[in-house]
Amino acid sequence: MTLEQLAETLSRKPEGLRMALLKPKERWARELGARKLYIGRRMYFSTETVAALLDGELDAPRDVQ
Repeated sequence: MTLEQLAETLSRKPEGLRMALLKPKERWARELGARKLYIGRRMYFSTETVAALLDGELDAPRDVQ
C-alpha cells in the first residue's frame, strides 16, 4: 500500500501523514514508521500492518475506527 493509499484509508492528507511518520509523537505513527518499506524512493506499507492498525491491534489514530 502506498503512502497516498494509506493516507486515504486513514482520512488524512498524504503530506500530513508523511510528517506524522517523520516525527512520530503517537504510538501508531511509531509502529507504522517501523514497518514501512522503501522501494526506490517510494514508501510502502503492508496491508497486514494497516489491517492490524484498523483492527486495533496497533494504536489507531483517534479519527479511525
